Amino acid sequence: MRGLALSGGGARGLAHIGALEVFLEAGLEFQVVAGTSMGAIVGALYAAGKTPAEMLAIAHKTPWLGLLGFSPREGIFSRKKLKDFLAEHLPARFEELKRPLAVTAVDVVSGRLLFLTQGDLPSALLASAAYPGLLAPVEREGQLLFDGGVLDNLPVDAARLLGAREVYAVDVTPERRVEEAPKGLLALARRAVDLMQLHLTSVRLTLYAPEVYVRPSLPGVGIEDFRLLEEIVEAGRKAAKEVVASKVGGV
Repeated sequence: MRGLALSGGGARGLAHIGALEVFLEAGLEFQVVAGTSMGAIVGALYAAGKTPAEMLAIAHKTPWLGLLGFSPREGIFSRKKLKDFLAEHLPARFEELKRPLAVTAVDVVSGRLLFLTQGDLPSALLASAAYPGLLAPVEREGQLLFDGGVLDNLPVDAARLLGAREVYAVDVTPERRVEEAPKGLLALARRAVDLMQLHLTSVRLTLYAPEVYVRPSLPGVGIEDFRLLEEIVEAGRKAAKEVVASKVGGV
Protein backbone atom coordinates (compact mmCIF):
# COMPACT_ATOMS: atom_id res chain seq x y z
CA MET A 1 0.00 0.00 0.00
CA ARG A 2 1.35 3.41 -0.99
CA GLY A 3 0.94 6.43 1.27
CA LEU A 4 1.46 10.15 0.87
CA ALA A 5 2.82 12.33 3.71
CA LEU A 6 2.56 16.11 3.34
CA SER A 7 4.27 18.54 5.68
CA GLY A 8 3.06 21.82 7.08
CA GLY A 9 4.50 25.11 5.90
CA GLY A 10 1.74 27.65 5.28
CA ALA A 11 1.90 29.04 1.74
CA ARG A 12 4.88 26.78 1.09
CA GLY A 13 2.46 23.85 1.38
CA LEU A 14 0.90 24.78 -1.96
CA ALA A 15 3.95 23.04 -3.47
CA HIS A 16 2.17 19.81 -2.55
CA ILE A 17 -0.26 20.48 -5.41
CA GLY A 18 2.55 20.52 -7.96
CA ALA A 19 4.22 17.43 -6.52
CA LEU A 20 0.94 15.52 -6.47
CA GLU A 21 0.27 16.50 -10.08
CA VAL A 22 3.58 14.94 -11.15
CA PHE A 23 3.05 11.81 -9.07
CA LEU A 24 -0.36 11.16 -10.57
CA GLU A 25 0.83 11.85 -14.12
CA ALA A 26 3.53 9.23 -13.51
CA GLY A 27 0.83 6.71 -12.67
CA LEU A 28 1.44 6.75 -8.93
CA GLU A 29 -1.71 6.41 -6.85
CA PHE A 30 -1.89 6.80 -3.08
CA GLN A 31 -4.25 4.66 -1.06
CA VAL A 32 -3.77 6.60 2.21
CA VAL A 33 -2.82 10.18 3.04
CA ALA A 34 -1.33 11.91 6.08
CA GLY A 35 -0.74 15.62 6.53
CA THR A 36 0.05 18.44 8.89
CA SER A 37 -1.35 21.98 8.74
CA MET A 38 -1.43 23.07 5.07
CA GLY A 39 -0.34 19.55 4.21
CA ALA A 40 -3.43 18.31 6.05
CA ILE A 41 -5.65 20.63 4.00
CA VAL A 42 -4.14 19.63 0.64
CA GLY A 43 -4.16 16.01 1.77
CA ALA A 44 -7.83 16.25 2.69
CA LEU A 45 -8.67 17.69 -0.73
CA TYR A 46 -6.92 14.74 -2.38
CA ALA A 47 -8.57 12.27 -0.02
CA ALA A 48 -11.92 13.81 -0.95
CA GLY A 49 -11.26 13.10 -4.63
CA LYS A 50 -10.09 16.53 -5.83
CA THR A 51 -7.59 16.49 -8.68
CA PRO A 52 -4.47 18.68 -8.65
CA ALA A 53 -6.09 20.82 -11.37
CA GLU A 54 -9.14 21.32 -9.18
CA MET A 55 -6.93 22.14 -6.18
CA LEU A 56 -5.00 24.68 -8.22
CA ALA A 57 -8.24 26.32 -9.36
CA ILE A 58 -9.36 26.53 -5.73
CA ALA A 59 -5.99 27.97 -4.73
CA HIS A 60 -6.18 30.65 -7.44
CA LYS A 61 -9.60 31.91 -6.38
CA THR A 62 -8.96 31.75 -2.63
CA PRO A 63 -7.81 34.93 -0.86
CA TRP A 64 -5.66 32.95 1.56
CA LEU A 65 -4.62 35.77 3.82
CA GLY A 66 -8.21 36.99 3.75
CA LEU A 67 -9.25 33.72 5.39
CA LEU A 68 -7.42 34.91 8.50
CA GLY A 69 -9.43 37.85 9.79
CA PHE A 70 -8.06 39.81 12.73
CA SER A 71 -9.68 38.74 15.99
CA PRO A 72 -8.33 39.95 19.36
CA ARG A 73 -10.67 37.51 21.15
CA GLU A 74 -9.43 34.36 19.38
CA GLY A 75 -5.73 35.12 19.07
CA ILE A 76 -4.24 37.26 16.37
CA PHE A 77 -6.48 35.79 13.69
CA SER A 78 -9.98 34.37 13.47
CA ARG A 79 -10.60 30.93 12.01
CA LYS A 80 -14.23 31.53 10.97
CA LYS A 81 -13.48 32.18 7.29
CA LEU A 82 -11.06 29.25 7.18
CA LYS A 83 -13.78 27.04 8.66
CA ASP A 84 -16.21 28.25 5.97
CA PHE A 85 -13.60 27.47 3.29
CA LEU A 86 -13.19 23.93 4.57
CA ALA A 87 -16.96 23.42 4.69
CA GLU A 88 -17.27 24.60 1.08
CA HIS A 89 -14.69 22.22 -0.37
CA LEU A 90 -14.67 19.19 1.93
CA PRO A 91 -17.12 16.74 3.49
CA ALA A 92 -18.11 17.11 7.12
CA ARG A 93 -16.56 13.86 8.35
CA PHE A 94 -13.50 11.70 7.76
CA GLU A 95 -15.78 8.78 7.00
CA GLU A 96 -17.09 10.56 3.89
CA LEU A 97 -13.64 10.82 2.29
CA LYS A 98 -12.68 8.56 -0.61
CA ARG A 99 -9.31 7.67 0.94
CA PRO A 100 -8.24 7.20 4.56
CA LEU A 101 -6.70 10.38 5.98
CA ALA A 102 -4.70 11.10 9.12
CA VAL A 103 -3.91 14.63 10.28
CA THR A 104 -1.66 15.57 13.15
CA ALA A 105 -2.46 17.75 16.13
CA VAL A 106 -1.01 18.31 19.58
CA ASP A 107 -2.98 18.20 22.83
CA VAL A 108 -2.19 21.50 24.58
CA VAL A 109 -2.71 20.08 28.07
CA SER A 110 -1.04 16.67 27.88
CA GLY A 111 1.53 17.60 25.23
CA ARG A 112 0.72 14.41 23.33
CA LEU A 113 0.92 14.07 19.56
CA LEU A 114 -2.38 12.88 18.10
CA PHE A 115 -3.28 11.35 14.75
CA LEU A 116 -6.85 12.34 13.92
CA THR A 117 -8.52 9.84 11.58
CA GLN A 118 -12.25 9.92 12.24
CA GLY A 119 -15.14 12.13 13.22
CA ASP A 120 -15.53 15.81 12.42
CA LEU A 121 -13.15 16.74 9.59
CA PRO A 122 -13.13 20.58 9.63
CA SER A 123 -12.29 20.77 13.34
CA ALA A 124 -9.42 18.32 12.84
CA LEU A 125 -7.99 20.40 10.00
CA LEU A 126 -8.42 23.62 11.96
CA ALA A 127 -6.59 22.06 14.88
CA SER A 128 -3.75 20.82 12.68
CA ALA A 129 -3.37 24.34 11.24
CA ALA A 130 -3.66 26.25 14.55
CA TYR A 131 -0.19 27.79 14.45
CA PRO A 132 0.80 28.80 17.99
CA GLY A 133 0.32 32.50 18.63
CA LEU A 134 -1.53 33.14 15.37
CA LEU A 135 -4.61 30.95 15.65
CA ALA A 136 -6.27 29.90 18.88
CA PRO A 137 -6.29 26.19 19.83
CA VAL A 138 -9.35 24.20 18.77
CA GLU A 139 -11.65 22.41 21.19
CA ARG A 140 -12.43 18.99 19.73
CA GLU A 141 -13.99 16.01 21.50
CA GLY A 142 -13.03 17.29 24.93
CA GLN A 143 -9.44 18.15 24.00
CA LEU A 144 -7.73 21.46 23.31
CA LEU A 145 -5.59 21.06 20.19
CA PHE A 146 -3.13 23.07 18.15
CA ASP A 147 -0.75 22.75 15.18
CA GLY A 148 0.55 19.21 14.71
CA GLY A 149 3.71 20.68 13.24
CA VAL A 150 4.88 21.51 16.76
CA LEU A 151 5.82 17.83 17.18
CA ASP A 152 5.36 16.13 13.79
CA ASN A 153 5.55 18.39 10.74
CA LEU A 154 6.11 15.56 8.24
CA PRO A 155 3.85 12.70 9.36
CA VAL A 156 5.43 9.66 7.74
CA ASP A 157 4.56 7.76 10.90
CA ALA A 158 0.88 8.66 10.48
CA ALA A 159 0.91 7.23 6.96
CA ARG A 160 2.45 4.05 8.36
CA LEU A 161 -0.33 3.92 10.96
CA LEU A 162 -2.86 3.87 8.12
CA GLY A 163 -1.09 0.83 6.66
CA ALA A 164 1.29 2.36 4.11
CA ARG A 165 4.34 0.25 3.35
CA GLU A 166 5.72 2.68 0.78
CA VAL A 167 5.56 6.37 1.73
CA TYR A 168 6.17 9.34 -0.54
CA ALA A 169 6.92 12.35 1.68
CA VAL A 170 6.87 15.97 0.51
CA ASP A 171 8.67 18.29 2.92
CA VAL A 172 8.20 22.07 2.78
CA THR A 173 9.41 22.78 6.32
CA PRO A 174 11.13 26.21 6.22
CA GLU A 175 14.88 26.23 5.55
CA ARG A 176 17.60 26.63 8.13
CA ARG A 177 18.94 29.85 6.61
CA VAL A 178 16.92 32.97 5.76
CA GLU A 179 17.80 35.92 3.57
CA GLU A 180 17.69 38.46 6.39
CA ALA A 181 17.10 38.64 10.12
CA PRO A 182 13.42 38.69 11.15
CA LYS A 183 12.14 42.08 12.28
CA GLY A 184 9.82 42.36 15.25
CA LEU A 185 8.97 40.02 18.10
CA LEU A 186 6.28 38.12 16.17
CA ALA A 187 8.63 37.44 13.26
CA LEU A 188 11.33 36.28 15.68
CA ALA A 189 8.85 33.96 17.41
CA ARG A 190 7.85 32.47 14.06
CA ARG A 191 11.51 31.98 13.17
CA ALA A 192 12.04 30.14 16.44
CA VAL A 193 9.14 27.78 15.67
CA ASP A 194 10.48 27.24 12.14
CA LEU A 195 13.90 26.25 13.48
CA MET A 196 12.40 23.91 16.07
CA GLN A 197 10.28 22.27 13.37
CA LEU A 198 13.28 21.90 11.08
CA HIS A 199 15.44 20.20 13.69
CA LEU A 200 12.64 17.98 14.99
CA THR A 201 11.69 16.96 11.45
CA SER A 202 15.30 15.97 10.77
CA VAL A 203 15.32 13.79 13.86
CA ARG A 204 11.98 12.18 13.03
CA LEU A 205 13.14 11.41 9.50
CA THR A 206 15.87 9.20 10.94
CA LEU A 207 13.23 7.33 12.95
CA TYR A 208 10.50 7.21 10.31
CA ALA A 209 12.28 7.37 6.97
CA PRO A 210 10.04 7.47 3.88
CA GLU A 211 10.83 5.40 0.82
CA VAL A 212 10.67 8.55 -1.33
CA TYR A 213 11.58 12.00 -0.02
CA VAL A 214 10.77 15.19 -1.95
CA ARG A 215 12.11 18.55 -0.82
CA PRO A 216 10.95 21.49 -3.02
CA SER A 217 13.41 24.35 -3.24
CA LEU A 218 11.67 27.42 -1.80
CA PRO A 219 14.42 29.81 -0.65
CA GLY A 220 13.06 33.07 0.67
CA VAL A 221 9.44 31.90 0.53
CA GLY A 222 7.66 32.51 3.82
CA ILE A 223 4.64 30.80 5.25
CA GLU A 224 2.57 33.88 4.37
CA ASP A 225 3.74 34.27 0.73
CA PHE A 226 0.55 33.10 -0.96
CA ARG A 227 1.11 35.68 -3.71
CA LEU A 228 3.84 33.38 -5.01
CA LEU A 229 1.33 30.61 -5.75
CA GLU A 230 2.58 29.71 -9.25
CA GLU A 231 6.23 29.79 -8.20
CA ILE A 232 5.51 27.57 -5.20
CA VAL A 233 3.47 25.03 -7.18
CA GLU A 234 6.15 24.89 -9.87
CA ALA A 235 8.80 24.21 -7.21
CA GLY A 236 6.72 21.23 -6.14
CA ARG A 237 6.51 20.00 -9.72
CA LYS A 238 10.24 20.36 -10.30
CA ALA A 239 11.25 18.54 -7.13
CA ALA A 240 8.80 15.71 -7.77
CA LYS A 241 9.94 15.31 -11.40
CA GLU A 242 13.55 14.94 -10.29
CA VAL A 243 12.66 12.30 -7.74
CA VAL A 244 10.24 10.41 -9.97
CA ALA A 245 12.80 10.35 -12.79
CA SER A 246 15.35 8.73 -10.51
CA LYS A 247 12.88 6.28 -8.95
CA VAL A 248 10.67 5.15 -11.81
CA GLY A 249 12.56 6.06 -14.94
CA GLY A 250 11.27 9.55 -15.71
CA VAL A 251 8.03 11.32 -16.58
